[in-house]
Amino acid sequence: MRGLCVLLLSLISLSAFNQDFTIAGKVLDNEGEALPLAHILIPINDKAFVTDVNGKFSFSYPTGSLMLEIRYTGYTTFRKSFDVKKDTTLIIKLQMNSEQLNEVVIKSSQILQSDQLISTRSSTLTLSEKEINAIPVLGGEADLIKTIQLLPGVSKGIEGTTDLFVRGGAADQNLVLLDGSPVYNTGHLFGFLSVFNPDILEGVESINGAFPANYGGRLSSILNVNTKSRMAEKTMVSGNIGLLASRLMIRQPILKNKLEIWVAGRRTYVDQVVKAVGETLPYFFYDVNAKIIYQANKKDRFEFTHYVGEDVLNFVRTGRDTASNFRFTSDFTIANSGQTFLWKRKMNEALNSTLRLYRTSFRYSIENQFEESRLFTNSNILDWGANWTLTQKLTDAFSQTLGFDIVQHQVSPNVITTSGEISQLLESSNTQAQKSFESSLFYQADGKLGKDWSWSTGIRLSSVGINNTFYLNPEPRLAIRYQVKENAALKASYSRMAQYIHRVSSAAVAFPTDIWYPVTDRVVPQTADQFTLAFNQNLPKRNLFISLETYYKDLNNLIGYREGTNLFLNTSFEDQLIQGSGQAYGFEVLIKKEKGKFTGWISYTLSKSLRQYDEVNQGNWFLARYDRRHNGALVLNYELNKHFSLSGVFEFISGSRFTPIIGQYIVPSTTLGGVQLIPVYASINSVKLADTHRLDLGLKYQSLASKKFRSEWFVGVYNTYNRATPLGINIVPNPDGSFRYEQPGLFGLLPFISYGFKF
Repeated sequence: MRGLCVLLLSLISLSAFNQDFTIAGKVLDNEGEALPLAHILIPINDKAFVTDVNGKFSFSYPTGSLMLEIRYTGYTTFRKSFDVKKDTTLIIKLQMNSEQLNEVVIKSSQILQSDQLISTRSSTLTLSEKEINAIPVLGGEADLIKTIQLLPGVSKGIEGTTDLFVRGGAADQNLVLLDGSPVYNTGHLFGFLSVFNPDILEGVESINGAFPANYGGRLSSILNVNTKSRMAEKTMVSGNIGLLASRLMIRQPILKNKLEIWVAGRRTYVDQVVKAVGETLPYFFYDVNAKIIYQANKKDRFEFTHYVGEDVLNFVRTGRDTASNFRFTSDFTIANSGQTFLWKRKMNEALNSTLRLYRTSFRYSIENQFEESRLFTNSNILDWGANWTLTQKLTDAFSQTLGFDIVQHQVSPNVITTSGEISQLLESSNTQAQKSFESSLFYQADGKLGKDWSWSTGIRLSSVGINNTFYLNPEPRLAIRYQVKENAALKASYSRMAQYIHRVSSAAVAFPTDIWYPVTDRVVPQTADQFTLAFNQNLPKRNLFISLETYYKDLNNLIGYREGTNLFLNTSFEDQLIQGSGQAYGFEVLIKKEKGKFTGWISYTLSKSLRQYDEVNQGNWFLARYDRRHNGALVLNYELNKHFSLSGVFEFISGSRFTPIIGQYIVPSTTLGGVQLIPVYASINSVKLADTHRLDLGLKYQSLASKKFRSEWFVGVYNTYNRATPLGINIVPNPDGSFRYEQPGLFGLLPFISYGFKF
């Protein structure tokens, strides 16, 4: 009996000695900002990790002595030794070197693996604030959406605008989230500048396929935009003065490492400058972001995010005709707003929950008044939503996630109000707000099989109810990863997505008059099934990440329009909408370098996107309008020294599609002795517009003379060799009755300059 007790005590002691503990932490710079992709090294066993987009890392380690090395280009290497006796959380601050570091060479037999390589999922890319701010863009204003358009699989619509067309999808098939709250309109300046103030960004994740089960509601992509949530050590003020707009951000810690408030604002001021010299430019935009962060204790964290933004155009014209004086006014407003409440709770080391409540709205309105006649048109959508996620890590090889999403959409499309003489021609509409209730339950499991295989599988059960109509869609998800060798992996995935709300736009006006419309008993949900196959590889000696990926997407119940449809001042949408099918497939290449003096990426996409509607083009398949066969980008940034850096972007994009006139025929008109010419069109989208390419260059100077005050100048040229980008196409009749096509250009050579500061 005594021997048995000794044996049991020995086993218990041995078990305790061999127990693994969790070592977690965050890597920050000396100002408290997260450092993504920092290298975490364990020299004793040659293991290595990288931090995620928020600067976080986590790994298991047995009882005993541990020595860590943390390295990041441009910062002094941090080393720390300690005894591992329990779960440990570290906050590590790196100090910037007085001189720029050369490329870091890791002397370790373990290959450093990026998040993209380690993850089971393909089709996911992250962007840092530094990458976004380094790219020269229109007016020198750093722009998240324009940066996303440089990634593989993403195409643009009209040059300069913020619409995204991802893997053959439509512009409304992307779920854009700001701290988890949907954003329905992503553009200022009629779409030429995104609504995301670059100063507030902490991390951006773009998902084009292999969707996790906790995401849904759109067919093509998820753009997850996270604002700053890392608490600052002291009061911080940053700002920027540019040609298009200026911005200012203030971060104020209230209780150190417990409570912080920050506010950021941005506004155009060109209207005020023009006004000062006696002219009038009746347009401006602004946006305001604010956030409260409260770390109540080690387990509970609360965040509240607020956003509001508007574009306003006020046009007044006075004149005189043969009979009397007249006055014409036109007011145009686009507005976004959103609020999000977040509660994160760490129940224990293996169990975490996240609860998010949000409200978001988008509206546009047009008011025209001529003398006593008034025409007011507006459209809006208001969402109230909540989602909850519970994540459990059972072992290092298995974790699971479950949760729910609920949202109520309240849509008021094309509400028309008239008064005066115009009311005799166009009556006010009695359009009632439509309410739909969308809900989803989801479950996902992630695991490993041996050393080389990992998998992720899940199911999302989504539904929507509107009036007496109910739709239910199961959305299965599956992703598999095989580690081919130490620094290379093959990945495959399947995902199904459903969409219960869509956007219709009128081609009759030049403004972005977006009308969001829910499913009905006649307009059924859109669905998409996507298959992907990818190969990822790291080349650590060259600091390169390579991704080759192919995809196939089958789309059903896509929204289209009957021929001759005009949605402006139209309240009977269902009579004008048709539904059909789509196919999209392609091949994508990404080569990315994130370390060293030369950083940037090369992206290329070869793709094809098709549509088919029974009532259009005689039921035959045709190319989608924004089917761009070739889409490539080269993004480079070169650090000359600690003060100067050069940046450049080269884009090549195949032209979009249009439908040409191939003839005309004459028919009698309703006037006596008159005739009417009826155009004859070719097959839909059978002709391609001219291909476009553009080179943007920038030079940045950073002043590091003072540790308390930093400033930078950013100068450059947009469209360096002055090649006008086709905006669209005009059909011009010739004297002999034939037609010619003209492509008006947009944005020639545009120099820019901006000044930024931080203290």
